[in-house]
Amino acid sequence: MREQIPPHDRRTAWTRRNVLAAVGAGMSTTLAGCTSTGPAPDPGPALISSWPPETDAEAVVTRSVYHGWLSQVEPSFRERTGAKIRNLGDPIQWDVHRDTDPLSGSVIAPVIDRVPDLRNKEGPTEAIDVVDVRPGWLEMGIENDLVASLPTEQMPAWENLPDELQDGPHRQDGRTCGIPTVKILSALVYNTDVFQSAPDSWEVLWNKAHRGNVVLGGGYWDMPLIAALYTGQDPRDPTDFEAVGEALKTLREQAGSLSTPLEAFEAVTTGDAEVGLMRQSTVFQARFKRGAAVDYTVPSEGAVYKCFYHLIPKTAPNPMAALSLVNWLARPEASDPLFRREGVVPAVDASSHLPEDIRSYLRWDNEWTLHNIFPLSEELSVAYGEQLRNVF
Repeated sequence: MREQIPPHDRRTAWTRRNVLAAVGAGMSTTLAGCTSTGPAPDPGPALISSWPPETDAEAVVTRSVYHGWLSQVEPSFRERTGAKIRNLGDPIQWDVHRDTDPLSGSVIAPVIDRVPDLRNKEGPTEAIDVVDVRPGWLEMGIENDLVASLPTEQMPAWENLPDELQDGPHRQDGRTCGIPTVKILSALVYNTDVFQSAPDSWEVLWNKAHRGNVVLGGGYWDMPLIAALYTGQDPRDPTDFEAVGEALKTLREQAGSLSTPLEAFEAVTTGDAEVGLMRQSTVFQARFKRGAAVDYTVPSEGAVYKCFYHLIPKTAPNPMAALSLVNWLARPEASDPLFRREGVVPAVDASSHLPEDIRSYLRWDNEWTLHNIFPLSEELSVAYGEQLRNVF
């Protein structure tokens, strides 16, 4: 049985921003940045005046979920810089803090943008040079001035990022606080045995003909933005939250519940799902690895996306070696194995290293209307959060 969401205490207007600030205030020694309240003294990577950075570090210590990727690129990085990569594993422990986390007990676990337990489980926190983070942790780092600024004007690999990803939540007050590594598109997925052509509207998810065969395998915060698109509103500036809430209620009736990416993958590969919301990379794995009769589209209303990032904590003992690694990983040559080993879509364009069928499948069309989920304003996250809690 799935856990039920605990009653929401309306006396406290919890938002992701409030929670991150509360957690971060008690952990300023965990990381030590970019800040949304103005520039702070920022020694380290931001002061570099020429490339490459000078370092005699023997190792760069990372926290990343992409261990296979780092293992594959480690020899070339070590040969170039003399420093090896030592990865300590996933930086985010998915512990639930019921006293501060408004999403605790929610319908899927892990919710990838849930406020995490930021304690490192292996070794001292000061030993971490590069961290692979989700948007929630990035917000926390910016709010609490815990993250080093990056000199993107000096970093050759910065230009490998498409223009639309050079701006975003990692850019604050003219400073760059992280480098996008993975881009996650939540798209409309459909069974090609059921649909002769791609649906052109999110309205298909609300079509009663598909009730019980709808899969919701995107992120938790995708849902209200997709509902806003369905109701004809700008998801970044909606005016009718009641309509969003009603749309979410109907959508839950259509699907029954939310699904993890793995559950969504199984639903489309077995044919149990006819239509739904899924990550582009998950659809790719189902289609090309399992041979499932499935495809994706970005309908006329648009779709939503987010990025994962690399950041350098202010307490990094080897900031220049860390800077070299972050730049090294943002090259097309490094992004190719990120896709092949980890099955995710790199933020950097690695198309020149991929076969044409894969390249065309993963390409983001310039004509698509895409909305970045992060950051949501405090007012918007409160309003959307209320609708989510009322339904899920």
